[in-house]
Amino acid sequence: MFKFFKEMLDTVKEGMAEGRAELAQETAEREAKAQQDGAALEARLAASSRYENMAVALAAIYRETFAPELKAAKEANRSAVHLLCVPIPDEEVGPWKNLLARDFDAGDEAQAREAIADTHDAAEAMARSTDGELAVWIARFAHLATGSAAVGYLQAREALDALEPAVALAIERFDGWEGYGRSFLEGERDAAGSNFMGRKVLASVTERLLEDERSPWKTLAWSTRDALPALLASR
Repeated sequence: MFKFFKEMLDTVKEGMAEGRAELAQETAEREAKAQQDGAALEARLAASSRYENMAVALAAIYRETFAPELKAAKEANRSAVHLLCVPIPDEEVGPWKNLLARDFDAGDEAQAREAIADTHDAAEAMARSTDGELAVWIARFAHLATGSAAVGYLQAREALDALEPAVALAIERFDGWEGYGRSFLEGERDAAGSNFMGRKVLASVTERLLEDERSPWKTLAWSTRDALPALLASR
């Protein structure tokens, strides 16, 4: 009887040891993959232009709202790459397509290109709008164009080229990320589709972008008007 219980106990101990070993191996593999993925993202950021960083950061309010990148970057101990570069995480591509279809009627490549062209054509009129209206237009245009490229509806270079008037107007009208963010919140109150809950969320996201040390609004200097030609040429 005692021999039976001893053998059973030994078997349990062996199983527990094997389980711990397997768990340790799985943990090590996850950590190695996370490091590899983080290194790849940092390399993508290093290869990006300052113009791309600026264009994508103008869309950060929406990107951070729909796919919180600051938390993911902190957990992975990396830069907030998806708030500075056109691509988005692979798992976000499907939901992002749904967002583009819902918010811009851009459910496929043709519709995305049409929506981008229509928004681009509004640049001259938006140059005469209030700061609030302009900031909302810039943020939404940047979100539409970079998001369309991120899901494969067009090439990243096409999206960045289309955003030239938005980037130029942002730098000409605003003097920094805080002014841009505050103007966005002011304009969003009266923008199409605005509602109380949405405004609360966007206000919270804006504050996070202005305060989080990994935010592009903290790490990316706002371009001056004199530096605009060089910024546009860098893309």
